[in-house]
Amino acid sequence: MTAVATPVVRIAAMRGSPAASRGIDCGATVDEYVSGADWRIKANANVGYSHAGLISNVAGKVIANYWLDQVYAPEEGLAHRQGDLHIHDLDSLTGYCAGWSLRALLNDGFNGVAGRVSSRPPRHFREALGQMANFLGILQSEWAGAQAFSSFDTYLAPYVFGDNLSFAEIKKAIRQFVYNLNVPARWGQSPFTNITLDITVPEDLRNLYPTAHDRHLFAGLDDAALLDRARQRDLGL
Repeated sequence: MTAVATPVVRIAAMRGSPAASRGIDCGATVDEYVSGADWRIKANANVGYSHAGLISNVAGKVIANYWLDQVYAPEEGLAHRQGDLHIHDLDSLTGYCAGWSLRALLNDGFNGVAGRVSSRPPRHFREALGQMANFLGILQSEWAGAQAFSSFDTYLAPYVFGDNLSFAEIKKAIRQFVYNLNVPARWGQSPFTNITLDITVPEDLRNLYPTAHDRHLFAGLDDAALLDRARQRDLGL
């Protein structure tokens, strides 16, 4: 009972005291990173030892102190600093993971931020993969955790069909997509991404059709013509 109560008593004694804010020693912070003495260097296997990693390390300490001094109650911040408990991932002042609508991206294109580069809706398979990679790479800089797309195969199948791609061409494009997703971006990290496959088309998507700017991706082709193209593809014609 004593062992459990000890940290609680110590925290209670600090109530009413000024926030135990810790000024950051800039010189020591940089030296600890450069020398490899800071344990945070190896805290995340997705972060490499680099200049970008140094920037992230220094900024992370500032943000962590903000959490402990301005967001958490004084006793909570003190408990973390004294090792009575550990609050993980204090170095980001943002949300953790997020899932995004792939249908919206493919229909609208990657845009909407004034004064920034934008893209119209993709019309081809490689264009769609390129916008997805850019989207995930940029959005992961605004979040602390993974960025996700669902129904990857279902939403991209129409582009494969429209481009009449072979298995080898599809594999090559996907390989390039996976490579692009693993290029370090956020403060020396590779984007943390999740891609979900349906394998079979979900019930809620079966009556939908692919669109670009709310127009049918295969405008001008009736159902019979589309089915005929599908049969020819199955026969390898």
